[in-house]
Amino acid sequence: MAVEVVLPKVDMDMETGVIAAWRVAEGDVVRQGDVLFEMETDKALMDVEAPGSGRIRGLAPVDGEPIAVGTPVAWIDVADEGDAVAESVSASSGVPEVAPAARSVAAIAPASPIAADADERTQAVGIRATPLARATARESGIALEAVAGSGPRGRIGAADVAQHHARAASQPSPADDDRLVPFDPVRRTIAQRLAQSVREAPHFFMTAHVDMGALVAALDAHRAAAATTTRASVTAALVYLVSRTLVDHPMLNASVDGDAARLHRHAHIGIAMDRDGDLVVPVIRRAASRTFDDTVRELGRLREAIASHALAPSELRGATFTISNLGMYGVDAFTAIINPPESAILAVGRIVDTPVGRDGRVVLRPMATLTLSADHRIIDGTAAARFMADLRRAIEDARSLA
Repeated sequence: MAVEVVLPKVDMDMETGVIAAWRVAEGDVVRQGDVLFEMETDKALMDVEAPGSGRIRGLAPVDGEPIAVGTPVAWIDVADEGDAVAESVSASSGVPEVAPAARSVAAIAPASPIAADADERTQAVGIRATPLARATARESGIALEAVAGSGPRGRIGAADVAQHHARAASQPSPADDDRLVPFDPVRRTIAQRLAQSVREAPHFFMTAHVDMGALVAALDAHRAAAATTTRASVTAALVYLVSRTLVDHPMLNASVDGDAARLHRHAHIGIAMDRDGDLVVPVIRRAASRTFDDTVRELGRLREAIASHALAPSELRGATFTISNLGMYGVDAFTAIINPPESAILAVGRIVDTPVGRDGRVVLRPMATLTLSADHRIIDGTAAARFMADLRRAIEDARSLA
């Protein structure tokens, strides 16, 4: 018999995924639980394991094209116990065999409805190409007739268009030195969500220049006394203080739900981070109930998971408020786009010694610019101002982070 390997659904809102790389080759013998391929979703990169033991065949191509959840991407021919000797002989001879039962199953296996629909559309115009490949070619002015397809029966994928464009770009041309880089699934999702946010959420912005002296001193004291090797950061301190400030400002920890505001019981703080050039927002859950040391450890764990591509999809959803800190890149101030369906995001610039007036004198103080982006559908200016005032007090009075 043949066991079907399908693209799994690992998240409630997941509709498609991309095969990033196969860990096995056509005809390999695999065991249940072996990693078959790396799957990239719009949120994470993860391993997909074999659902059975046997010889794998029919591997879907790695062409960067989105595949619908539940679509078959390979089959595993499972040998009966009586076939064990034949399997061993076949493996030693290097000639892969397919069990007769498996062949019959493969012969009658129906094609994916999604793939069939795509085939009908491409055949109607005489060229077999995916919708993304057509859009990519149209945007870059490439005639599909000139592109060689690497997919089944010569089907053209977006990667084929990109390779064709790269080869053309490598030839000297005084009129065109541009290079087209198609969006990967993560970047497509980022583009869609943030464009949706700008269209639907009426943003307004509120800026405060905050004295970070007390917070820096508290961090220095904590680092000197802490037993953990994970370094306490300004971002960790802001997660700790922002989450506690949100307790008294429920509309800043809310989201639009139709014609109502959904007030969230807990503050789940998203942290905007970079992963190989893409924006990801892992979430520190129930942040207001965590100690500062626990916040530092959790933030460190999330950073390591991002670096090793080990984040679970569940760790990238459910934020109720987001912090984006670009101070480490030397950015003084910026405005951020709200991460839907949240109602606000805090943008944090670098800490820099700045001349300010204190008690009739000009002194240098470590100042940072914090900019709040808020959704005016559910947050008014006074509500945002009160939140910023309380957050300023929390930061400037941060004598201890215990």
